[in-house]
Amino acid sequence: MAERSISKLIEDIGADSRALAQEETALAKSEAAEGAKNLGIGAGLAIGALFLLFLSSFMVMFTVAAAFHEGLGWAWWLSFLVVFAILAVIALILVAVAIPLFKKGNPVPGQAIASGKSAIAALKRALSNPGGPRY
Repeated sequence: MAERSISKLIEDIGADSRALAQEETALAKSEAAEGAKNLGIGAGLAIGALFLLFLSSFMVMFTVAAAFHEGLGWAWWLSFLVVFAILAVIALILVAVAIPLFKKGNPVPGQAIASGKSAIAALKRALSNPGGPRY
């Protein structure tokens, strides 16, 4: 087996380093996109919960409270209290769905960082022992 010249080894290291950097960049983008997607969905659900709570407090509160008052003969204060409790339960359910998505959404590309550190260590090994294995 013929040994490669120093210039060929340096050229190969450069080509390998460029290819590795491109792969690591693609991995980092993929991980960041997945984390950002989960954060976006969680934020959307949380905003949706607040929007529904806001609209419901004006539109539905009076209608349902009036229905309780007229249909069941309840006092106005009791009718409004029951309507508030129903709206609060709906908002808590939406928040309970959003919290796990926030926790799952981590835009830090952990795998890409670990892989990059491994690649740097392999590059250092290759530079210190050009004829050795490339693992």
